[in-house]
Amino acid sequence: MKTRIVISLIAMTFLWSCATSMKYTWTKENYEGKKFDKILVMTITKNLKSRTLFENTVVKYLAEEGINATNSLSVFPPVENNRKLTEEEIEKRIKGGNYDGVLITSLIDVNTQDVIVNNNGPYYPMPYGYGYRGYIYSGYGHMYAPDYYREQKTYVLETRLYDLTVDDIKEAIVWSGQSEVTDPSSSESASKTYSDTLVKTLMESGTIKK
Repeated sequence: MKTRIVISLIAMTFLWSCATSMKYTWTKENYEGKKFDKILVMTITKNLKSRTLFENTVVKYLAEEGINATNSLSVFPPVENNRKLTEEEIEKRIKGGNYDGVLITSLIDVNTQDVIVNNNGPYYPMPYGYGYRGYIYSGYGHMYAPDYYREQKTYVLETRLYDLTVDDIKEAIVWSGQSEVTDPSSSESASKTYSDTLVKTLMESGTIKK
């Protein structure tokens, strides 16, 4: 079964925030979408609050579309060290829950860069004929309110959909999507934004059918 994929993703750490849109998507060749009976929603993170909030939000939006889904907290309790689970244990739990699909979100990259913050708004060149005295005073204004740099972080998130009825592990993944998130705000607004975008993308593309 597809448990090797699940194990490798469980070992990763996920940090997420306010998302914008699914920047990149991939769909398995010849995959035309499917109506899943029961989807397991997983978030790969050591942060229980983030995991619970995100999974429950995705489940909520899927439910509003008429899709049966549950979070992974009862299947893979946070008190456990999931890295110690064997493939057999993971497979047994998923089969025991009668899931035919798994939706997994994880962090795949973090990019950091310094960006300039302008305290005076955009700067425009002075027109010809502008007095030198005014130009000097204007320069002093910029000197006493200088620009500065701050650190900006961009998180790259990836969500994958697996069809658990497929026997060949290499063929289990049917869809994936990536989204870049810059300078996160609150976890609540982040989860709503990303989850809403994710579910709309899945439903409008026909990847998950009603």
